[in-house]
Amino acid sequence: LVSTSSALSRNVLEYLALKKRPRTLQAKMTFFKVLIGLLFMIVAVAASPFGEKECDFSGIDLDEEVDKLLEKFPKSQLDSKKRGYRPLFEGLEIGDVTVTGMNEMKRYGPVIPYCTKDKAFVQVDIINLGDVEYTIPWRSCSGQEGKALLSAEFSRFTAQLLVDTQETSGKYLALSDEPAVPVITYSVDFQLDGMGDFGRIGSKVLSKLFPTMFLELWTQAFYSTFEKTLKTTLQKNK
Repeated sequence: LVSTSSALSRNVLEYLALKKRPRTLQAKMTFFKVLIGLLFMIVAVAASPFGEKECDFSGIDLDEEVDKLLEKFPKSQLDSKKRGYRPLFEGLEIGDVTVTGMNEMKRYGPVIPYCTKDKAFVQVDIINLGDVEYTIPWRSCSGQEGKALLSAEFSRFTAQLLVDTQETSGKYLALSDEPAVPVITYSVDFQLDGMGDFGRIGSKVLSKLFPTMFLELWTQAFYSTFEKTLKTTLQKNK
């Protein structure tokens, strides 16, 4: 920036000297150089508030950092705040919602580091290959018991994480305010166990007849679980 300022000063003096003479092509070119120099200085000053160190990702293997974080997700966890059975409607109660397979999710492709608003981020695509499953136990007043299962054969989504490039303990990733964004979800499956073949087959048929309803149910449940799991795992990782 200092060398640019010196060069700009020389161009200004040269332009002022030429301005006293009849306007020539050389004077016009010098004026053009002055304008370009001013523009460069404005851009450099505007960009300077974000330090180069904060946006320097060298020495950090972000692919590995994300992989290690996903591996720390729990294999199984309770996803409901209430504990024990509670009425769903008259004659039927449901128990605690359990989520399994969050630790099986994988990074899809290389991560994308970037800087904006004085912060460093990493963007990562994550895939679930049918491993994540919700299980809800149920029981009826007649004494029947079983469980409802909800899963997606394939889902892919994009998440954003903060990156602390100045962290000395090696814990570079942190929670950001950016929500996870769905990319694609394929074949949401609902299965009702405990009512024989009729219940199992009937529930699968329902999930195929009303895919939008079960997709919405999956989307609300899964991304809420992911955000909570990510937050908890990052806190434990500090």
